[in-house]
Amino acid sequence: MYINQYFKLFIFVIILMVFVSCMTGPNQDSSPVIATVGNEQLTVETALRHIPDIALQQDTLQAFQNYKQQWINEKVAVNEARRLGLPNDKSFQAKMERMEQQLLNEMLHQFILAENPEELEVSRDEAQNYYQANRDKFILNERYVRFRHLTATTRTAIDNARRDLLRGVEWEDVLNKYSVNPDLQLRQSTQYLPISMAVSDIPMLNRYLNIIGLSEISPIHNANGQYHFVQLRELRNAGDNPDFEWLIPQIQQWLKLEKSKRITNAFKRNLYLQADSNDELDQLQGEEMNTVINDYISTLELN
Repeated sequence: MYINQYFKLFIFVIILMVFVSCMTGPNQDSSPVIATVGNEQLTVETALRHIPDIALQQDTLQAFQNYKQQWINEKVAVNEARRLGLPNDKSFQAKMERMEQQLLNEMLHQFILAENPEELEVSRDEAQNYYQANRDKFILNERYVRFRHLTATTRTAIDNARRDLLRGVEWEDVLNKYSVNPDLQLRQSTQYLPISMAVSDIPMLNRYLNIIGLSEISPIHNANGQYHFVQLRELRNAGDNPDFEWLIPQIQQWLKLEKSKRITNAFKRNLYLQADSNDELDQLQGEEMNTVINDYISTLELN
C-alpha cells in the first residue's frame, strides 16, 4: 500500500516534468523509458496516455506493469509478423486498403460535420416539439428505473458508504469518499434505464432493483473482486409515458444524428454529381449490368 502511494507521488512528479517539457518544446517526450523492444521505446508518458484512469487509481504500479507487458507482447508479435513477411501478403494488403478506405470515409464524415456545427445544434424546443408530435412512440414497453450504484474496493468502505447514505450524507460526497469511479457513478445515477439493462453485468444487483422499494438500499454484494450496493430512486411502469425530462438527451441525440445524416448525404450527393459532370464516372446500368452479371455467374457454374 505504501509502495503504491510513493509510486503515485513518483508518477505525479513525472507528469509535472512532462508538462514542463511540453512548455519548453513541442512534441518532446523526456519521460523515463520503462521498456524497449528493438528500436522502439515505451515511456512513462506514453503509458500514462493509454492506461485507464480507474486502473491507475486502484493500483498504479500494477497498472504500469500490466500495460508494459501488453506493449512488449504486441511489439514482439508485430516484429515477428514483419520478419515473416506478412505485410507483403496479398490478403494483408487488401485488408489494409479496406481499412484505409473506411478510415478516410470516417475522417471525411467528421470533416463535413466539423464544417457545419451550427446545423447540428438541437434546441430544447426542437426536442420538445418532436416529443409532442410522437408521444405514442415513447410508451414504455417495460419498467424503467433511476438508481444509485456504488462500487468500493473494501468491505469496510462499502459499509461506511451505506451507513453515511442512510445518515443523510449527500450522494456526491459519499461517492467522492468511497467510490472507485465517483464521476461515472454520479453521472449514471441521473439516467433512466429499462430494468433489463440496469446493472445487467451484475445479475444479483439487477435482481435487487426488481424487489427493493423506493429509496431502499440493497444488501451489499461482492462481484468481480469489488463490493457493491444499489439504491432505487425512481421508477416508471410499462405502458406509461416517460417524462419529457428523461428523454431530452436521447431525443436531442436522435435529431442530431438525423441532421448529420442529411448533411453528409447532401455533401456526398454533390460529390457524386460533380464527378459525374466531370466525366469521372463510368458505370453499367439496368439491363446491361444485369446481363453482364448473369453471364459471369453462368460462366462460374459451367466451370
